[in-house]
Amino acid sequence: MEESNSTRKKIKAEEKVAANSLRTLVYSIAMTVEDKVVLEDMINKLSQEADTMLDIINDIPKKYRRDLLIGYKTLLQSSIDAVNRRLANS
Repeated sequence: MEESNSTRKKIKAEEKVAANSLRTLVYSIAMTVEDKVVLEDMINKLSQEADTMLDIINDIPKKYRRDLLIGYKTLLQSSIDAVNRRLANS
């Protein structure tokens, strides 16, 4: 099913809130300014990449879209799994 503009806007808004929360957290932690800038830059890139990836996948012919979304979800899930392992060892 084609993603509506309102759905796309909602997803982008939710992602923006999550990225802003992470940026705020970075700036509340005691670390060097250089490290904060690097982390903020990485958050911005990650956020932009995720947004772009979903837009590109949405614009691909529908018969391929589901497989690409599943593949993208698998990629993201592997990152989440890695974070969960690090949290378990913290």
